[in-house]
Amino acid sequence: MKPVILVIDDEEAIRLFLKATLEDEGYDVLTASTGGEGLELARDRVPDLVLLDLMLPDMSGIQVLGGLKSSLPHICVVMITAYRETDTAVQAMKLDAFDYVNKPINLDRLLKVVVKALESNADARRRYRDQHQGDLFGGVDDVVPSQSPCMLEIYDTVRKIAAGESTTVLIEGESGAGKDVVANLIHRTSLRRDSALLEINCAALPEHLLESELFGHEKGSFTGAVAQKKGLLELADSGTLFLDEIGEMTLPVQVKLLRVLEKMNFRRVGGVEDISVNVRIVAATNRNLESQVRAGSFREDLYYRLNVVNLEVPPLRDRSEDIMPLVEYFLGVFNLKFGKSFTGVSEDARRALLDYRWPGNIRELKNLLERSVLLGDGEILEEGHLQLQAGGVQEGDLSGVLQDVLRKPLPDDGVDLEGLVSEFEESLVRKAFESAEGNQTEAARLLGLNRDKFRYRLKQYGIKGS
Repeated sequence: MKPVILVIDDEEAIRLFLKATLEDEGYDVLTASTGGEGLELARDRVPDLVLLDLMLPDMSGIQVLGGLKSSLPHICVVMITAYRETDTAVQAMKLDAFDYVNKPINLDRLLKVVVKALESNADARRRYRDQHQGDLFGGVDDVVPSQSPCMLEIYDTVRKIAAGESTTVLIEGESGAGKDVVANLIHRTSLRRDSALLEINCAALPEHLLESELFGHEKGSFTGAVAQKKGLLELADSGTLFLDEIGEMTLPVQVKLLRVLEKMNFRRVGGVEDISVNVRIVAATNRNLESQVRAGSFREDLYYRLNVVNLEVPPLRDRSEDIMPLVEYFLGVFNLKFGKSFTGVSEDARRALLDYRWPGNIRELKNLLERSVLLGDGEILEEGHLQLQAGGVQEGDLSGVLQDVLRKPLPDDGVDLEGLVSEFEESLVRKAFESAEGNQTEAARLLGLNRDKFRYRLKQYGIKGS
């Protein structure tokens, strides 16, 4: 297969010259006249090498380089620059560009750099292609490799899990912390990566629909079952099934899931035949399943079956070294989405971002950057763009009972932790619902929840709404 080279340059004469020259050398050449067009082509075709002009009409070459490296970290990029821009080209190399060539282009030097770049990047390209993915992150949104020690430990465990053909995994952590990202990493680094990864949110569906989605149903098994339907377990055969919010699953469905984990077979709703599958179950929860076991709302035997390997994804506030890389990543994403040109973050904004508690974790950070880039103007993101003051939950915001508990030593007879947490959650749900004037979508946004999870909590606490 010919190496694929993408040329991104706004000068038509240079594009045509490089295309003709490189094709004569035996390469397959793609061209783009803007950064946006180049990024789209790169993600669609995944070239072996990108020749990238520093000066483009819609964004700088540095921004395009960042976009390429965010979505395709393995990719090799050579910058094309005028002599007066050499300092910027050197900066690009610090951001992981392979090399640069000056305009007017010296053909001999260019061809030598191309050969050297393709040779040096051969191993990275091979590893990428061996994964058979059209996207390095397997379709996962918002993935930025972490340098946090606690996340590096999780990555190491994921690599070990990948060697286990069917090991069941339980992922715990707060909402928005990235449990779904970890589940995807488990799947795409395993031998199951060429089969399906399917996901279902156990809190989003009532019991009978959840059961039908998981196990499928036979025609006529209930009102509305007009045809046979395969469930996710059947469709994920030889792949992975990700059960998000497993703590919200009802006890009757838990019993049936336990059978799957023990025997790897099940029956469709209304069915009489056993169906055997080979599927890895990865479950996630933001609740304490051990407490639910003690309370009788979660089966102990199922808990131990799920908890073969346990991964606890830390909240964003406990891995502050990830905050600014995520900010830079989302800045690039939303610059492209909204046609903005933010190139960096002011020192005041940086300090505010690092000092914030991030109760909604990465999901909240993403939403904040989307809003800030959409509504803001300029090249530098300022603290005033962020509007952070309403989001972080500090000690002074807690209810009087919780403040009293935190202020004093714990009593000898202990405290009712579940009761206190439930009281605090109910208070926040009511406050958000009132602030949003009964609008469930807006109230859910204020709490960093999706609408289905928020409606579940309304029902849980008996809060009447439209």
